[in-house]
Amino acid sequence: MKRITANLALRMMIVLLFAGAGFAQYTPQLILKVDVPFEFNVGKKTYPAGSYQIVRTAPYTLALRDSKNEFLTSVVTGSIVSGQARSAPALRFEVDGDQHVLSQIWPASGTTGYELYIPKRVTYLAQQQAVEVQASHAGKQ
Repeated sequence: MKRITANLALRMMIVLLFAGAGFAQYTPQLILKVDVPFEFNVGKKTYPAGSYQIVRTAPYTLALRDSKNEFLTSVVTGSIVSGQARSAPALRFEVDGDQHVLSQIWPASGTTGYELYIPKRVTYLAQQQAVEVQASHAGKQ
């Protein structure tokens, strides 16, 4: 029994070692640059109008950086699919009163984007109105 347990533990350590090595080699990729003309929220944080970058730091994990390339926040996203390919990258904001909540990130020339998880109240209000901000595409960082 001890031999089986030791063998299983060794195999699990090897799998975790390779998984960690693969994750450590992930290179951040700049998805887009954008000038947001209004104050907006990402999660519980509020950011002023200005220039920002969206960077993919891991699969389904994006980072928001300011114009000086300094890290602001990181978010876990889900995939979202559109029926039509986009010609330019864009951010979609849901409007809740005078608050703009970042809800979707659409890279250029593709049908797949990223969806941030937002409160249900904002999702309900977003069915009434939403705002998109066009961005510029950027290559690898």
